[in-house]
Amino acid sequence: MQISLTVSGEVETHATNGIYGRIYGAPPLWHFRQTTNRTKAGTEIAALSRMVTNPAGDLAELHALSAQILANVPYGGAVTDVTTTAEAALALGGGVCQDHAQIFIAVLRHAGVPARYISGYLMMDDRINQDATHAWAEAHIEGIGWVAFDISNGISPDERYVKLAVGRDSIDAAPVSGMRMGDAQESMQVTLQVQQ
Repeated sequence: MQISLTVSGEVETHATNGIYGRIYGAPPLWHFRQTTNRTKAGTEIAALSRMVTNPAGDLAELHALSAQILANVPYGGAVTDVTTTAEAALALGGGVCQDHAQIFIAVLRHAGVPARYISGYLMMDDRINQDATHAWAEAHIEGIGWVAFDISNGISPDERYVKLAVGRDSIDAAPVSGMRMGDAQESMQVTLQVQQ
């Protein structure tokens, strides 16, 4: 048996310098302070959380934290997979965008700052066929609202980013999810095009 999903559409994006502001959906802020299995703080996350001194969120501190995570966990520097926790990726010293986002979120939640996981698309400037979906994080800063951080690329998302799903971690924000019964094997192949 094979299932195929084909989705196409047009999305209008805007440059916001990563600031999405006070746009709130159904989940309250305390929901994004809750830890999950993938964002549970261990000793390494707890140590990194000392960089965050303001539980209301501080833009300069969060940019510094983003840079520190990328320095500690270089992109692709270790083999991780979709089940890797934030603490494990930090201990491995390498990972991908999912790992970077979950480490950032785990650190912020440990420090009392609401944070959420974003899955979506990033249009790479030099190609139409993209490598895969992308992941980044948003932190809630009092007085500003939600601010996005793409830790893997060291920037705040701009008009090249398309937000697809929001959640507490990569499971909550999976762009496609489902359930199978029985002992069948599964695999997923993704092709993605993003263009202007």
